[in-house]
Amino acid sequence: MANAQLVANSQLAHCPQCKKDVGYHYDPINHGKQLLLTIFTLGLWLPIWLAMAFCPTKLCNKCNGPIW
Repeated sequence: MANAQLVANSQLAHCPQCKKDVGYHYDPINHGKQLLLTIFTLGLWLPIWLAMAFCPTKLCNKCNGPIW
């Protein structure tokens, strides 16, 4: 029942793995981990962290695969 409500309340996108239109969600970012990676790589990880924060990947609610 909760899964049906999740799909009904979310937007739909076409999943290439499931080969059908499904609801999607975004994976939360662990900013503490990203900060440590940025510090340990002397700032080289910062562009990747910013890309993850401002352009999150949609994840399929059925198979949890990325939707591009």
